[in-house]
Amino acid sequence: MRNLLTVVLVVVAAIMGFYGYQASQKGNAAVSELAAKAESVAALEAEKAKLADELTALKAEGEAAAKAAGDAAAAVEAEAAGLLEKVTALEAEKSQQAEAAMAEKVALTDQVAAIEAQRVALADQVAGLEAEKAALADQVAALQAKIDELSAAAPAPNP
Repeated sequence: MRNLLTVVLVVVAAIMGFYGYQASQKGNAAVSELAAKAESVAALEAEKAKLADELTALKAEGEAAAKAAGDAAAAVEAEAAGLLEKVTALEAEKSQQAEAAMAEKVALTDQVAAIEAQRVALADQVAGLEAEKAALADQVAALQAKIDELSAAAPAPNP
């Protein structure tokens, strides 16, 4: 019986050793898995930090781009305002020039009308003088005819 008890104790010890060995293997596997997961978490934390840095850099770039766009928009608005002022000034100048040209045109039209009236008056004067000249020519011809008639009727002088 002693042998049987020894065999049972050896078998129990062997079973317990086997379960102890398996538990040890499971513990080692759990420790290895835990270490792998810790490395994985560390890698994820590093990637998270890297992504956070990239996000910060992208935010800074976005803010810089937004500021540059705002500055560009302000510059364009300022340039547009300057161009609007220039256009307004040019339109005012154009309007003044148009008014001056219209006044000059009216003055020139008045001068042309006055010169035309002078020309008509001079033409009337010339026509009157032509008529007077013709009348004087008729008088000269009549006087010449009378002189010729008187000369023909007058006795010849005695010598």
